[in-house]
Amino acid sequence: MKLSQNSTLEKTKQYKKVILGCIVAILVMLGLFIFLNQSYIQKFIYEERLNQMDEITHQMFLNLEDVMGTKWDYVQVQCNLIESTDLQTVDDMSRYMKTITDLYEFEDSRITLLAVDDSGKYYTEEGNQGIVRDAYHFENSPEKISYVSNFITTNESRMVFLKKLDHPIRLQSGQIINYYGLYQDMRKLNEYFGCDAYENNNSVYILDDNGFKQFNSNKVELIKGHNVFSVLKKMEYLHGSSFDKTEKELNEKGVSYSNAILDGTEYFYVLKRMDSAAWTLIFLVPAKYVATNTVRLVHLIMCFIILFAVVAAVCVITAIVTVLRKKQSEAIEVERENNAKLETINTELTQAKQAAEQALEVASYASQSKSDFLANMSHDIRTPMNAITGITSLLEHDAGNEEKVREYAKKIDVSARHLLGIINDVLDMSKIEAGKTVFKYSDFSIVDFIQELDTIFHSQIYEKQQTFTITKENIRHEWVNGDRVHLMQIFSNLLSNAIKYTQEGGRIQLLAEECESNSSVYAKYRFLVSDNGMGMSADFQNTIFDAFTRAENSMTNKIQGTGLGMAITRNLVEAMGGTIDVDSELGQGSCFEVLLDLKIAENRTVDLVTQEETDEQDGNILQGMRFLCAEDNKLNAEILTELLKIEGAECTICENGEEILKAFEQSAPGDYDMILMDVQMPVMNGYEATKAIRRSSHELAKKIPIIAMTANAFSEDIQHSLAAGMNAHVSKPVEMKVLEKTIRSIKSGGGNETQVITPVTICKTD
Repeated sequence: MKLSQNSTLEKTKQYKKVILGCIVAILVMLGLFIFLNQSYIQKFIYEERLNQMDEITHQMFLNLEDVMGTKWDYVQVQCNLIESTDLQTVDDMSRYMKTITDLYEFEDSRITLLAVDDSGKYYTEEGNQGIVRDAYHFENSPEKISYVSNFITTNESRMVFLKKLDHPIRLQSGQIINYYGLYQDMRKLNEYFGCDAYENNNSVYILDDNGFKQFNSNKVELIKGHNVFSVLKKMEYLHGSSFDKTEKELNEKGVSYSNAILDGTEYFYVLKRMDSAAWTLIFLVPAKYVATNTVRLVHLIMCFIILFAVVAAVCVITAIVTVLRKKQSEAIEVERENNAKLETINTELTQAKQAAEQALEVASYASQSKSDFLANMSHDIRTPMNAITGITSLLEHDAGNEEKVREYAKKIDVSARHLLGIINDVLDMSKIEAGKTVFKYSDFSIVDFIQELDTIFHSQIYEKQQTFTITKENIRHEWVNGDRVHLMQIFSNLLSNAIKYTQEGGRIQLLAEECESNSSVYAKYRFLVSDNGMGMSADFQNTIFDAFTRAENSMTNKIQGTGLGMAITRNLVEAMGGTIDVDSELGQGSCFEVLLDLKIAENRTVDLVTQEETDEQDGNILQGMRFLCAEDNKLNAEILTELLKIEGAECTICENGEEILKAFEQSAPGDYDMILMDVQMPVMNGYEATKAIRRSSHELAKKIPIIAMTANAFSEDIQHSLAAGMNAHVSKPVEMKVLEKTIRSIKSGGGNETQVITPVTICKTD
């Protein structure tokens, strides 16, 4: 009995030693694992935080560069204007600046025009304001000057943009105005400095090249002192970083990222040198707001790993004790337990597989609409292209039959216009999604606008024998100020859809009504576009304004479209501060309601004489005109020459901007009436050629009209053309009626007003 007890005690001691050895071994392995992975995990989190900072601040910097670029465009336009104005005295210049400020409504944007003479004095619309305090910026007479200052009589920070005039203005009193531009309150940029990703807990400072503060976007001063670089050098840096490394990277790449501790708080910061302004930005955010989800996820994974290791260790120890104590019978029990664990793991794997399948289903659904869009595009683009190529073959066969040739030409024109509409839809949607749609506001008549819609869609409605009723109610303010081109696109989309999805002989109605409003500046308008066509299901009404969506049934599948038109329409309406709603029922028709607030145009009277009537009275304005044309594509040049010849005009073709500049400088006054300028050309592009022509010594350098005739058809392209000194912009493919209307508009205005003429594109929607 005693031996048995001793044996039992000995075995118990052996069990304890084995168990203790297993526990020690597992703890050592676990500690080693945590130690080895800790440095790797910290490095991984640090790199992820820097990557997130790069992604977020990169977009903010791009937005700021766009804003700076827009300011320089403003300055270029204003320099072109003041150089072409006869100013004799300081009072003349002040009155001129006051007129421009009122015309462009600069006061609403806190923009002030600024002129600087050769003695360092600066002038605003109030006259001479004193000597520029930051005179060192003018050393060596740079072409452009941009900096932040508070020299304009107050302590508020202002951003200054000045351009050296190509032709300085000499006043009678002896002053020579060398620089001209504008300044604006820096607080106007605060909206670009905030960051939703960090819940606006970031701070942004604008510095000069030496690190001195110029502006703080946050009222709280995180960095004490005037020189930020001095403070950054003294900060405690982490992860092997230092200010010397950061400064070196800034000088090499123009941007650098780092991580350091300031006053006991860990921060991530980025230094960025702006391209469009002589500024250095520092973007500072507490580390606890950077990549918080990534940090939580990594910590959660580590907890799961440690928990799993502990559970595994307990299981191993339990298995060893069980094997030693119960031998064979206990081994069977262990096998059962292992089987139960395997079942648990299988269940977890099954659940993980189901979660993965659900995620795949969501991703597939998210991409399905774009897949459908690509399928529609393959069909819709090939359809007009097939017609164009097929009819081209027929033209070769029936070249001698004049009647068939005319018929084929009309069909090619219809197919080409349809193809152009599809391309414009896709490009418009890409610009809207990128947030780069630019609006251009001007005065126009609501009555004339509605009449033009009637004219545009008259032939389509006539072909389908439909009835089109226009109702105008309570229009108290006929003249408004808005983006007429984009408004035309909105209602063209709605009316085009109404015509397409309404049967022959159906009814279409357009209601324009001015609603009651308490504002003396803005008028509220309500527009209804309704029809008695095929209508829409309730499910499709919930997605009609989403991109790439189209109703699917046997009737609508026969109607071509990109599925982008209504998405474009909604985005344009909302960008103008309006709303759009739809009410529809299958088989009963649809009704779209648009509500918009439009600014009331001042000092405008109703003009009942339409431009079309004036055009008819003037006859063919192209007859006998002589053009100097820049076009590097030989086929396009041949087509342009023949089209002008048909209208009774002549033209001289130049292959690039350098050639057209030489041809103009060598011409005598009266040799050419106008210049048609392509933009994208080798050797010298159209913008450079236009600026060179305007600077030349030719007596017609600033008078001869220049029309941009280019495939660059977006709003920023139009602004670039006007900033370069062109009078008007016509988008390719060029229609002779549009070109004739542009020339007539320039001639009626004496060639002094810039014109933007773009043909209305009716989107093929839904």
